Amino acid sequence: MTRTKLKEAALRLFGEKGYDGTALSEIAKEVGVKTPAIYAFFAGKEDLFMAVFEESMSSYNEFIQALTDSSEGMSTENKLHALLLRQYDFHQNKQELAVFTFRYLVFPPDFLLDRMQEAFERSDLLLGGIVRGIMLEGLERGELAEVQVETLVDAYLALMDGLGIQYYYYKSPELFERKQQHAFDMFWRAVKA
Repeated sequence: MTRTKLKEAALRLFGEKGYDGTALSEIAKEVGVKTPAIYAFFAGKEDLFMAVFEESMSSYNEFIQALTDSSEGMSTENKLHALLLRQYDFHQNKQELAVFTFRYLVFPPDFLLDRMQEAFERSDLLLGGIVRGIMLEGLERGELAEVQVETLVDAYLALMDGLGIQYYYYKSPELFERKQQHAFDMFWRAVKA
C-alpha cells in the first residue's frame, strides 16, 4: 500500500516539478511517512523514478492493448482509427500518466537517458507489434496498398506521435479532434488499397 502511494505521489510531483525539482522528502510528506521509509521500497530517487516511468509506459501499452483485444472483426481502417481515438482517450482520462510520460520522453534527465531508452524501446516494441499485426491483417485482406509492412508501421507510429504532441498544443477539444480526423483521413487515403 505504501509502495503504491509513494509511486502515485512521485508520478504527480515528478510530472509537475521535474526530476530535479522534486525531493524525496516532498514525496514522503505527501504520503505521510518519513523520508527514510522510502528506502524500504526503493533504492533511492532514481529507482523510484524509473519504477514510475516503466509503469507509465506499461499502462499506456495496456490501455492500447485493451482496444486491440476488442477489435476483432473490424476493418483495418476502423482499427487504425480506433487506435488513434484510444490514444486520445488516454491523454484525456489518464492525464497524470500521459503528462509524466510525455515530459520524460521528450526531456529525459541526462543521467537516466540509457535506462529510459531501454524502457522506451521495450514499450515501442510492444506498440509496434500491435500496429504491425493490424497492418499485416490489412495487407492479407487486401485493404492496404502493397507497401512494405515496416513502412506502414513507421508511418502510422509517426502519425500517433505527432498527434500525441499536438494534443498538448490545442486546448480546444474540437480543434484537436478536427486535426486528428483530418490527419487520419489523409493517412488512410495514402495507404488504402
